[in-house]
Amino acid sequence: MNKFVIYCKSFNRDVDRAKVLLDTIKKHNKDNIPFYMSVPSTDMELFKNKLGTDYYNLITDESIIKKNIDESWIKQQIVKSEFWKTGECENYLMVDSDSYFIKDFYLSDFMYDDDTPYTVMHECKDLLQFTSRRKMDFVKKSFVEDRLFVQNIFDRQGRQFDFGPGPVIWSAKAWKSLKENYIDPNGLTFENLIEAKHCEFHWYGEWLLKMR
Repeated sequence: MNKFVIYCKSFNRDVDRAKVLLDTIKKHNKDNIPFYMSVPSTDMELFKNKLGTDYYNLITDESIIKKNIDESWIKQQIVKSEFWKTGECENYLMVDSDSYFIKDFYLSDFMYDDDTPYTVMHECKDLLQFTSRRKMDFVKKSFVEDRLFVQNIFDRQGRQFDFGPGPVIWSAKAWKSLKENYIDPNGLTFENLIEAKHCEFHWYGEWLLKMR
């Protein structure tokens, strides 16, 4: 199992963007971190023809979640969040197809030490200050309500945090813990969580804080 990989979930309409992403990873990936990309099984040949087959690992979305999916925003969140189930890595950088790298990067940019990945976590102060100055109070209201929904489920008091946007660094250990200690005991699926609150970043970050 890899200690750390880069992972992108893509599909046919993003194939050209994914090609740019792949090219920049080839150029700047100085520690040769393994790169995985998943696409619907119906898009496999398109990606092989456009991106080739060398340097990266191309797998199907169906191999991750074990069923056919549509390309809705919710279903994409589920695939991204369940990549850990492949057993390919202990931690991963989840990047979107429209991401690209502009300078050299190393494993140390994503891992604090051999076992601890960094976490994207902040209070979104730039956005909230900007909208506050413009009397756009609905932004703060929506920000707080979205985060309190998950905070309350996990009984966490205190400040509201944002755990995105992507790219984000995720631990397979944290996702597995969420499944084994909350999802399964409550007879749920990860899809149920996403349907309740449409943001995989919130679920990951709040569970990480709860379980330390």
